[in-house]
Amino acid sequence: MNHEQTIARIATGRVIAILRGDFGGLIEAIAAALIEAGVTAIEVPLNSPGALKSVARLAALHGSHTAIGAGTVLSTDDVRSAAGAGAQFIVSPNRNCRVIAATRERGLVSLPGCFTPSEIIEALEAGANAIKLFPANCLGPAFVKGVRAPLTDVRLVPTGGVTPEAASEYLAAGAWAVGVGSELIGKNVSANGIAQVRERAAAFVAAMSRSGLQRDFLSHE
Repeated sequence: MNHEQTIARIATGRVIAILRGDFGGLIEAIAAALIEAGVTAIEVPLNSPGALKSVARLAALHGSHTAIGAGTVLSTDDVRSAAGAGAQFIVSPNRNCRVIAATRERGLVSLPGCFTPSEIIEALEAGANAIKLFPANCLGPAFVKGVRAPLTDVRLVPTGGVTPEAASEYLAAGAWAVGVGSELIGKNVSANGIAQVRERAAAFVAAMSRSGLQRDFLSHE
């Protein structure tokens, strides 16, 4: 999957599921449940146990039809490792132009974390494909609407404290997608909790398809 296909795949479901933590061997089952519910992008943060192995396994199983990415990518060495494991998109909590450049050099999709308009513009100038607004719960939908007034083509991905209700509000305000971790996956998932993960995922996917706003972000680099 090339970077344009990865962008299109993320845009299909508009939900990036963040699998942070140790799932005790259940990560494949959780990923399958997310995909069944309509999630088309899964991120594994590199500060999770066995993260690179998880990225490699999910990429092998689902990489042809689901965007598989690495998160909490803080250095160019992290980019290299994630790319080697099969990651198709790279997410950071911060704006690091070297990380953005290393990501794009490898043909991967770059989603750096930003908090201010200046950071957003600097990230876009460095080659970012989309912007992770983080932590989104400190900014809110009004910030998304305000930023997209002058930056009409920017792909914004609010992440942090996003609920299904907030997801609908973010989409209406102009968000391209949302990043969701514990609000979607929950904590201490057991085999008996996979069905609940699937239900929550379906609620997020439905929330992100509820709005009548149909913006075309796919033609912009």
